[in-house]
Amino acid sequence: MPGPLSYLLVDGHSVLHAWPELKRHQVVASKRHLARTELLKRLRDYQDSSGTQVVVVFDGTQAQMSEEREKDGLQIIYADTGNSADHIVEKLAAKYAKTNPMRVVSADGMVGETVMAFGADWLSPEMLKTMCQGADKEIQSQINKLKSRRQMLAWLTLGGAGLTLPSCASGSSPKSDTPGEASLIKAAAYCSARKSRALLIQHNGRVIHESYPNGGGQNEANRIFSGTKGFWGLAAMVAIQDGLIRLDEKVADILPQWNKDPEKSTITIEQLLCFTGGLERCLKLHEDGLNDRNQLAMARPLVATPGKSFIYGPSQLQVFHEVLKRKLKKSPTSYLEKHVLSPLGLGSQRYLPDAAGNPLLAAGFVMTARQWAKLGTLLLEKGDPVLKTSSFEKLTAGSQANPAYSFGFWNNRAANQAKAREIDIEDQLECDWNRQSWDHVCLCKDAPPDLIACIGSSYQRLYAIPSRGLVIVRMGQNAKFSDASFLRMVLE
Repeated sequence: MPGPLSYLLVDGHSVLHAWPELKRHQVVASKRHLARTELLKRLRDYQDSSGTQVVVVFDGTQAQMSEEREKDGLQIIYADTGNSADHIVEKLAAKYAKTNPMRVVSADGMVGETVMAFGADWLSPEMLKTMCQGADKEIQSQINKLKSRRQMLAWLTLGGAGLTLPSCASGSSPKSDTPGEASLIKAAAYCSARKSRALLIQHNGRVIHESYPNGGGQNEANRIFSGTKGFWGLAAMVAIQDGLIRLDEKVADILPQWNKDPEKSTITIEQLLCFTGGLERCLKLHEDGLNDRNQLAMARPLVATPGKSFIYGPSQLQVFHEVLKRKLKKSPTSYLEKHVLSPLGLGSQRYLPDAAGNPLLAAGFVMTARQWAKLGTLLLEKGDPVLKTSSFEKLTAGSQANPAYSFGFWNNRAANQAKAREIDIEDQLECDWNRQSWDHVCLCKDAPPDLIACIGSSYQRLYAIPSRGLVIVRMGQNAKFSDASFLRMVLE
């Protein structure tokens, strides 16, 4: 006996105003019908591909509610003047969601909470767009298969039947590492419920999911906080490629005032960039209105033996800025823009300079999800177009004090170890540095060990997984978020 029919219930008004290509027609009265026609076409394709019954509800202008039922097609409802489309959607969910699998599409978070209380799943218009794009690709794939079948039959007719067919033609097919639609929907719902404002997932350079819940938008730039560090880590590696500095070079050779301190005189540039130099972290460097961040950072006392402890904070990276400034004999910002940002197609950033013009290297950049994803693509391409492969390998190598971090990037290399420990990186960093433990740390034991991440406060995340061809960006406000749980949803 067949199970209950599944429904996709769409607030048409929400989608028309959420999809940019439809919204531009909505603002011109004479073209509004084009937007509605295009939406209905895409929904028909989705229904044909998925087998889900699609019900679309539009706001109406008549005294009574009206309904259109296409033969083997969509069910279209026009609300009456006393009800809005979202009210009709809520009523339908209340009546049918308990007995029929139902997903509701609306940009209104309150509608989402209401229909979920009735037992339906809530999707954003952006999530619907991803689903429709998937349906388009599925239809095209079926067309291509039919073409291939006709070609194969023609080939057999011409006498090729006596040859052995390739394995893909005999029933088997190559494994696809593309996350499935159900995984993407689940991951997007997880993010939406945790104050996310952007979720972008790319597979082999193609966007397979893009959603902006909780008032976010594709063109909205968000602070990436410590995600800024990775860009300066890249600039450091470029400077090494150019022969300007060496990783094993003593900082005191460039900052003579450190020669007077027997311990500071042993600190190397690599230790500064991996936060193992032993300097006090000095959170005051994040403040506005400072006269000279670099001088303040250089004056920080040692609190640990260089090379022995991981101390995450702005001071050591800020000292590196002074090192690079003296080596270049000009502002490192222009060097960053020329050799890192420009090759990535990014422009000048928000630098938070002090009175002396020194930017804050530990944070400050503001980007859209798509802009930050460009850094993810570089990680998939092993540094191209900024670094050579040999330089890139060092960038993500980790250190003895913290094997999971180096140069602004976190790695998942311990995931395949027997003693692997999943932790919340942000929670760990909140502890005093001498109470932190970084042995066998990973972001997700079930994610590939080649995963690389940029981590910013409030769970700003950029993940790159070269073995899967994936780049994932999550942006939003602070809420309890688990890297491990989220990655499992995407990769399951």
